[in-house]
Amino acid sequence: MGKKGINKIEPYLFILPTVILLIFILGIPLVNVVRFSLGKSNIIQGFIEWNSFGNFQYLVSSKFLKALGVTGIYVAFGVIGTVVFGILVALSLNKPMPLRGLFRSIVIIPWIVPDAFAASMWKWVLNSQYGFINQLLMELNLISQPISFLGDGKALWTVIVVRVWKAAPFMIISLIAALQVIPLDIEEAADLDGASAIQKFRYITLPYLKPVLVTTTLIVTAWTFQIFDTVYIMTTGGPARQTQLVALEIYNKAFLDYDLGTACAIALVVLLIVGMIGFFKFKRERKVEDI
Repeated sequence: MGKKGINKIEPYLFILPTVILLIFILGIPLVNVVRFSLGKSNIIQGFIEWNSFGNFQYLVSSKFLKALGVTGIYVAFGVIGTVVFGILVALSLNKPMPLRGLFRSIVIIPWIVPDAFAASMWKWVLNSQYGFINQLLMELNLISQPISFLGDGKALWTVIVVRVWKAAPFMIISLIAALQVIPLDIEEAADLDGASAIQKFRYITLPYLKPVLVTTTLIVTAWTFQIFDTVYIMTTGGPARQTQLVALEIYNKAFLDYDLGTACAIALVVLLIVGMIGFFKFKRERKVEDI
């Protein structure tokens, strides 16, 4: 092989170890997930026998469809809340103000707190008997009796608020960085022209934020769709499956019902959805690079 031929394959040789590692880390488990989804399997015996697409029948059951609907609400309102709250806080922290650096540091705290610890903390804070929130509201005479934040009718919205609290710092940091590149002369010219705050946001700020906003929204969507530990610790999917997300459905099928085949079938659906989100993110980044 000549020097020209070596030069052609040299880049591939450099990435070969990484490719081999990814095959072992991702490829083999993925093949097993597909294999288990097509047969009767459990976590003790592993694969037992083929049953074709029998496991996928659960995907049209009322239990799974309800879990999918709950997940859709959780993701939709969680992402919308994160985006709106992130924009408002980022715009506020981008303005000159005393102790701005301190506030920017404080806003990162929810992001760096481990999910399991954060969920346990919120479960304690929101407890209807001894929780800090209820105690404070009653001391201020805002309520006459404790509110069951994790009870019937409120649990889903409570875990959505906790999700926004946890994910918003990532959105805020990303948007603050994007706000730094907006030329000051454009804003000054808009002020001279008498543009209102809403007009400046719509025609100046938003166009500059859009590339980062789209990318971070896709990332937060993928993260939110896969959330398990926070909701599991706070509600375990209750009450009455009102917070039963698809991720919890996978856990219950695999480790409580010992039905690994159905759990893998559900996991493939999650993988497909998250993969589609990743594909749109990749296409978006390529489009930005081309511009």
